Amino acid sequence: MRLVKVFILSFFLLTFCSYGADTSSPDKEGERIYRLFLEIVDGDTIIYRRVHMRFLGVDTPEIRNPDNGFYFDQPYGRKAEEFTRMEIRKARKVTYKSDGYDRYDRLLVHVFVDGYPLSQKIVEAGLGYETITAFGDNGFPGIARNILKVSKLYPDLPFEKPYLWRRKNRAR
Repeated sequence: MRLVKVFILSFFLLTFCSYGADTSSPDKEGERIYRLFLEIVDGDTIIYRRVHMRFLGVDTPEIRNPDNGFYFDQPYGRKAEEFTRMEIRKARKVTYKSDGYDRYDRLLVHVFVDGYPLSQKIVEAGLGYETITAFGDNGFPGIARNILKVSKLYPDLPFEKPYLWRRKNRAR
């Protein structure tokens, strides 16, 4: 009987002592993202725990961001942002894997919603152009291959490629 009491007490201590602890240790799907610390910037950029993260494999239309020199939305920009927000909101588990930083000091990541690459979902929804042909697979050849395959289904999206739109519309 005493052994049962010790076991129960140990269980409760472990449970309550670990409550609120950072359990973001990497697993096969990467680091865990907790929504409490997450901000959606646009369709392909988030801020997590004050770290700007740029999605690998996809480029979505821009939204108004005076800090970056954009004073109006690109068509479909808000739709891409809302799609990203809803995919993350409805997921039971959100994780990411990174590939270092870009020249703007953003962490380059693949975000996974319930194990599925969010960049691929964005391309499947027709809300982003693939960036694999320009920047390579970034160490994720399987994901890159799938994004390229899906992008062939949507060769002509109803909005200008975001990198071209940025060149023309960024205030200097």
